[in-house]
Amino acid sequence: MNRSFNARVLWGRFLLRTASRNLLRSLRRTLISLLAVASAAAAMVVFQSFVNGVKETFRRNVITSNYGHYQVTKQGFRNNDSDEPFAYQITGAAALRDKIEKEVGPLSFFAQRQIFYGLVNYNDRSFGGVGFGIEAEEERRFLTLVQVERGKHLADGDDHSIFIGFKLAQRLKVNPGDMVTVLVTTKTGSMNALDLEMVGTFKTGITELDQGAYFIHHRVAEQLLRVEGAPIVMIGFKDDNELQYKTKLEGLVASYDSTLEVAHWNKLAEFFDNTMGWVEKQVFVFRLIILIIATISIVTVFMMGLLERIGEFGTMRAIGTHRHSVAIMIFFESLLQSTLGSLIGVGIGMLIVTVALSKGVTMPPPPLMSVPFHVAFKIPWANIPWTLTLCVLVAGGAGVLPALRMARIRIVEALGRNV
Repeated sequence: MNRSFNARVLWGRFLLRTASRNLLRSLRRTLISLLAVASAAAAMVVFQSFVNGVKETFRRNVITSNYGHYQVTKQGFRNNDSDEPFAYQITGAAALRDKIEKEVGPLSFFAQRQIFYGLVNYNDRSFGGVGFGIEAEEERRFLTLVQVERGKHLADGDDHSIFIGFKLAQRLKVNPGDMVTVLVTTKTGSMNALDLEMVGTFKTGITELDQGAYFIHHRVAEQLLRVEGAPIVMIGFKDDNELQYKTKLEGLVASYDSTLEVAHWNKLAEFFDNTMGWVEKQVFVFRLIILIIATISIVTVFMMGLLERIGEFGTMRAIGTHRHSVAIMIFFESLLQSTLGSLIGVGIGMLIVTVALSKGVTMPPPPLMSVPFHVAFKIPWANIPWTLTLCVLVAGGAGVLPALRMARIRIVEALGRNV
């Protein structure tokens, strides 16, 4: 048993040493093979880095556009179970913030938000829109996707200011400094209007908001609608890994008020999972294409290199080397090349991402958005071992066919190549 095992170890060492010498003996062929394998590995790393960057950018844009990390609302608010539009107001938000900071984790964003519908009038033009009563300074610090297009941010205006989506402002033909009138239905069902100065226009890139939304100060919205509090409390944690706080936050909110519920941004932005699913399917298709092209290229390169050595294999067969041993030796060579080429390719891919693509790329507007977005490439550290293994298996497997073909060649025909 021990002799058999030792013999196999010695035989394996011999094959490995022979394969290594064969690779070093013809550096030109070896370098071409390594280049084929490395190109595939580098392409996969760069492509996966781009996909990760798209996911991270899209995730960040969703969070900082309109959702925050979490939102606290009354139960039934999302389904609109009540016929009363202001039946879900949350009061005492300041006390809730203190408890969250003390018992859950440090916050970078905590803001009430009132949502209402009303007409915006300027001169003889009136358009319906979605109004948001916001805590402007808080939202400006966290919801960074809301960018000033003209004028200034609502946080820089006084109480009687309004911040309008740039497409809605174009339809109204209103400019910063003009006075507009907002007409709404109050909590009691009566009509109320307020004249406000348009301090600026904003652009989020989300078409729905840019063409039909406007912001006013939360305290002014309370007066205009004759309500207290707000139906939505938006929360943002300082740590970007917000899921670690989910269980504690839900427990605290439930104990604070049993009528409240917590919703993670992913639950609110249902389109995110659908979009990411579409991206994942594209990733699978492109990865499959890369692997198919890489396999064909590697097989071709390996075969071309082996055809130049047919006389060598004929000599080995003529002196008594079994065809299986020839096939195993060739497979060992392909496995060595695939391993080394994959390592080099992953290194090259990471170098491309960190140096050549360090500034990222600007992409055209995705669905439901109107402005381009910038993607920063993100190295897929968690996927590097998987990518490396896949490239080694594909490239190593690509050497099986050439190895079998060389092992089956007739001795006389192979020796003829030496002449």
